[in-house]
Amino acid sequence: MNSKERVSAAIRREPADRVPLDCWLNERRFCDKLVEDYGPIEKFMDDFNIDMTTGYVPWPNQFGKKDDRQYYQKFEMEELPDLELEDPSDEKWLANTDWHPIFRGVNVREAVEQFGQDRFVVAHIWGMVEGTSSFLGIENCWMNLEAEPEIMSAWLKKYSAWLADMCESVIDAGVDMIRISDDWGQNDVELFSPHTFRDLIMPNLQLVVDRILQKGAFVGLHSDGYIMSVMDDVVDLGVQVLHPCQDSAGMDPQYVKDNYGEKLVIHGGLDVMDSLLNLNGDDLAKYVRKQFEVFKPGGGFIFNGTHMIQPDISPAKLCEVYELANSLAPYSS
Repeated sequence: MNSKERVSAAIRREPADRVPLDCWLNERRFCDKLVEDYGPIEKFMDDFNIDMTTGYVPWPNQFGKKDDRQYYQKFEMEELPDLELEDPSDEKWLANTDWHPIFRGVNVREAVEQFGQDRFVVAHIWGMVEGTSSFLGIENCWMNLEAEPEIMSAWLKKYSAWLADMCESVIDAGVDMIRISDDWGQNDVELFSPHTFRDLIMPNLQLVVDRILQKGAFVGLHSDGYIMSVMDDVVDLGVQVLHPCQDSAGMDPQYVKDNYGEKLVIHGGLDVMDSLLNLNGDDLAKYVRKQFEVFKPGGGFIFNGTHMIQPDISPAKLCEVYELANSLAPYSS
């Protein structure tokens, strides 16, 4: 069974030889340490049997010049209704090379061309909140979801139609799954009311999810933080893969497995903000074993960090974790 078959089987709940493995090696400062201490990134990926790779789509806001923090022009709220988005079929969304200096990643074209034969390829796109935040800023986005619901509703309708069209081009480029990145939570609470989510975010996101599924690709969701009050809505949307189930934010692994394990594939299990950072040796190994004990039974589990591996993690510690993960991954024949 190759990597593409293994991940596809996990999502379809078909028999597989082992739990698929993923690792987000996109933080340049960590990657520089890994290369120095271990060797090329591809050597790590091959040695530890990483099954997935991600190609990134740039922010939807490509207007104006970047400032010294690598952000584009921001817009006022009243400008959104008349803002003309750029052509969603433009090659720029597939072949961007102008990334933030600390980001080490590849675009969709590179991911498919370099790894499409050997690994399951995911395209990472920007959802309703994160995409809108690239135009307004994160604070103004969240504030205006509550303060200006009519303007935001009109904007999200326009943005979701644009994003759905762009997803068609991304899928045509050869990816296996589209992951919608849309952080909705913080520690122990969501960043919105469920009412706001169901009125503004969900119906527009539904259009995007439906288009992805109609095109024959898998669909995943990335949301940091606590999102328990909308988990049923995530299922109803048709999302198949949830990343990451962040236990340090209050997402209880056993509860999620017991109540959603047959509805959502959990793509995570290694909390980079807490357990990977603060645990060592036997304590870290105990944590990883416990995550496999919770999420592995019955399938529907892809092991991965909850986010990009950060520069305060030692490469040796990450190697220890993935050596252990490889030993825990096989299913009984």
